[in-house]
Amino acid sequence: MLVAFLDAEQDRLARACRDMARAFHQGATLVPFATGAAATDAAHVAVEFMHPVIVGKRALPALVGATGRSGDIALGIAHDRDDGAVREFLAASSSRGLLTIALGAHTMDADHAFTVVSADPPIVQEVQETAYHVLWELVHVFFDHPALLEDACITCGDVAVEAEVVAVSGAAATVQRGDATEEVAIDLTPDLRVGDRVLCHAGVALERLEPDPAAFLYPFMGAQDDDLEAVLGDVRASTLRKGQDTIALRRGIDLEAVARCAGAVRRALEHGGRLLAFGNGGSATDAMDLAVDLRALGLSAAALVDDVATVTAVGNDVGFDKVFSRQLIALGRAGDVAFAISTSGSSPNIVAALEEAHARGMLTCAITGYDGGRLAQLDWLDHLVVVAGDYIPRLQEAQATVYHLLLEQLR
Repeated sequence: MLVAFLDAEQDRLARACRDMARAFHQGATLVPFATGAAATDAAHVAVEFMHPVIVGKRALPALVGATGRSGDIALGIAHDRDDGAVREFLAASSSRGLLTIALGAHTMDADHAFTVVSADPPIVQEVQETAYHVLWELVHVFFDHPALLEDACITCGDVAVEAEVVAVSGAAATVQRGDATEEVAIDLTPDLRVGDRVLCHAGVALERLEPDPAAFLYPFMGAQDDDLEAVLGDVRASTLRKGQDTIALRRGIDLEAVARCAGAVRRALEHGGRLLAFGNGGSATDAMDLAVDLRALGLSAAALVDDVATVTAVGNDVGFDKVFSRQLIALGRAGDVAFAISTSGSSPNIVAALEEAHARGMLTCAITGYDGGRLAQLDWLDHLVVVAGDYIPRLQEAQATVYHLLLEQLR
């Protein structure tokens, strides 16, 4: 499903990245919106754009639940085939002049709409997660090409520029440079034809340029910073590679470890236990998603990141490394389940929470990445599923598959 989606949508995803980059360049804020279980994805989108894990990339403004302004970016996400609230959000955003993007399981009206054709919400969510990670990762490519971010006037600069004739009409011609087109006077260059290269300045074609007979030997020498099609081609290729990387990680999931963990969680919940999930950043939204999905199955679950007041109070008064363990002191009981999601496996607050859970007789479970981090060194940890990758977006996508597999065995 993921490979087919990215193959079909690679060009439109690349163009959506470009439009988002242009909007951010002009001061836009990204406004993600979703309802139900998809609301955790809206939160995931916001944290990825606001707190980039790619070193050296800029933080981009994003606010869940904000009222967008003209020029902002509205991103609607729906896992189910009919989500009227998301449709209304996109329609209202469009009417206010926002760039609109839709990720859905059905066709929605938006400037850029992407549909995952599946009746299985977990599959829809996993494909959508890769899609919004791609939008976040590859929007930054266009910031390295500032000429592609402006509403370009080809001939308005201080020096003459080379452009290609794409149409001729009477005493004027339309010339193109990169993604921009402009009409120029051709009084000084009669008999121009489509395909000719001309030197232009101040709305006038000054000179027809003779073709370089050796140009085919060095095609990259003519590449411009504003070569939109070349940049889009790079983005399309990168999109496909990212999907392949995610598939490779998913194929490496230890299914037996997932089954053992699912069996232990089932027994705990059947005996009256409650699952308490937690994580940081994007993993916090995964913990929220896991808790929402468990409750939808009629099982007792909560995410410790949901209570922002408690998290910030403990973080401020005691320390951020205690934001989960302090909650477990109050909430955790023997027979409950402490379920951690972490890409590194080494975050101090994750380790501290699992230590507290173990001391209280709770079942301790974790999903992590890399080599398992510090969690792999805890011989008392009941269940650890390691996704052996080292790039966070792909790890998170494979980790979503892990807890979806776990949920499937709890149905």
